[in-house]
Amino acid sequence: MRQVRVRIVTALAAGFLAVTVIAGGAFTLTVLGASDSTQRLLLDRNRRMVESQAQFLRDRLDPVSAQLQFIAALAAAGRLDVGAPSQLVDALTTAAQQLPQISGAVFVSLDQTAHRVLRTADGTLFRDSVPLSSIPGAFDRFRELQSASGPFWGELLWYQAQRQPGINVRVPIRRIDGAFVGGLAATVAMGELSRLVVSRELEGEGRSFILVGRDRALAHRRLVEPSSVALTEGRLLPRLNEIDDPVLAAIWQPPVTTGTFAKALGKFGHVIDLDGHRWVFVYREVVGYGPEPWLVGQYFPFEEATRDIERLRQGIWAGAAALAFALLLAAIMGMRMARAIGRLGAAAATLERMEFEGGPVAHSRLREIDDAAEALDKARATLKWFGLYVPRRLVARLMEEGEESLLSKRRTVTVMFTDIVEFTPQAEDMDVRSTADLLNHHFALLGSVIEREHGVIDKYIGDAVMAVWGGIHKMPDHADAACRAALAIVEVLHADNAARRERGLAPIRVRIGLHSGPVIIGNIGAPERMNYTVVGDTVNVAQRLEQLGKQHMLDDQDIVVLTSGGTIDALQDPGALGTEPVFVGEQAVRGRTEPEKVYRLA
Repeated sequence: MRQVRVRIVTALAAGFLAVTVIAGGAFTLTVLGASDSTQRLLLDRNRRMVESQAQFLRDRLDPVSAQLQFIAALAAAGRLDVGAPSQLVDALTTAAQQLPQISGAVFVSLDQTAHRVLRTADGTLFRDSVPLSSIPGAFDRFRELQSASGPFWGELLWYQAQRQPGINVRVPIRRIDGAFVGGLAATVAMGELSRLVVSRELEGEGRSFILVGRDRALAHRRLVEPSSVALTEGRLLPRLNEIDDPVLAAIWQPPVTTGTFAKALGKFGHVIDLDGHRWVFVYREVVGYGPEPWLVGQYFPFEEATRDIERLRQGIWAGAAALAFALLLAAIMGMRMARAIGRLGAAAATLERMEFEGGPVAHSRLREIDDAAEALDKARATLKWFGLYVPRRLVARLMEEGEESLLSKRRTVTVMFTDIVEFTPQAEDMDVRSTADLLNHHFALLGSVIEREHGVIDKYIGDAVMAVWGGIHKMPDHADAACRAALAIVEVLHADNAARRERGLAPIRVRIGLHSGPVIIGNIGAPERMNYTVVGDTVNVAQRLEQLGKQHMLDDQDIVVLTSGGTIDALQDPGALGTEPVFVGEQAVRGRTEPEKVYRLA
């Protein structure tokens, strides 16, 4: 059944008329219930603020755990060598630079040495390695980590680098066979945790807090600089009466009954009477960041609940007048908006078709529509640039099929690696502009050939190119297309080198390696930065075949193309290549136990 559609002007007029009738009928009830309604609205707002505050903490603490898990996964997979602690310390340093909430991080190796990255009070990062025995309590925590099956947040500990307590997350590193090979830990100091709490305060000063138990403060504006409460390793958290906040110190005195508030708050808060002033506490329990639950909350004066009652009544009258006036203007605005939105729709359709060369969208006097028009213009320019960094085939597929099309999967593809021979010595004799121009010209030549043969450039690695056939879409003739592209690159580079020689320039010599086989393709990377790419042994073999070209490239040759037996076997129409691959023998490829059949295409 076709959905009924109406004009914007009609919808706006009907909508405003309905709102006017409903508002008029509800006016009396609204005025009579203004006090209770305002209190409830304020209470609901503050409860949402506490929920937002709890979520904000999770959004800052969970990435710390996720970053350690990511590093542990790299180490477990052998991409970081636990036998070379500096590799893990480099990864931890990068994590600390990206996540300023990390006050310190450590990798503990099996020889019970702690390789640390520590942030001092002034924010400086430094690294050191110390015996585990020199850190009080560290050996027991390490034994606890050995028996852990996954990441967990441990008990509070003393962070000596900043002389304050901190919360900590620990992650064991286990090989695929389950063997424990080391552990990672990161600390978020009390001062940094308090800064996170204070940064979420929407109004007032010093009203947010985190408690452990009922009478110990973990985060508060007074604890941004914990030295003010003289904490020690034996006394990690201050009592509520020690942080110079009399209202918070009185949180657990007998609550007062306030009808509306008592019923609405329930177990999520209460009201107290302190020195003739009432205070509303709103809080919630947060678990998962240590053995004891946290109480995250804030408080505000009870008077704030009634301050805006009169303003609300005035707003009702003003709103009624505004509704009548808006109803009068709805038809005119609707007609203007309909035309403007139609133009936006047409512009959006061109973006959907990935047509980025159109003119600017006609702007409107309505700010939101004008902003949308400007945003569409910027989006067109951005997507135009975006297309230079991300394959358009990938963008088109994502638009057509949604994000689920990018889930990781196993697929058989052909991978190409190219590399310029002795580019670094050449670049040393060139200025920056000339080097960039040379690389851009070279990549443009290769990119046009690869695109023409339906390949996708996965990434540029210095002066090297990695391209894939059959990754984004299944491609039965991926090997044929890759070989055709390699032979076309040979012709293009020969022609380009001939032109360079005529200008008195040295030729660009290139090695190319091709290999076909299974890969994992999908979104790979950290949660904050993903890359749609391929990984697996097939990629490694292709790169090593390119490197193997060093042994088969003569001094007077501009280009050599080596391909594996796997690619030759995957060809569907070898005769269509126009050349006969030359078998150069079975050769050992680093990382593989069996020798690989190697053929030369050019």
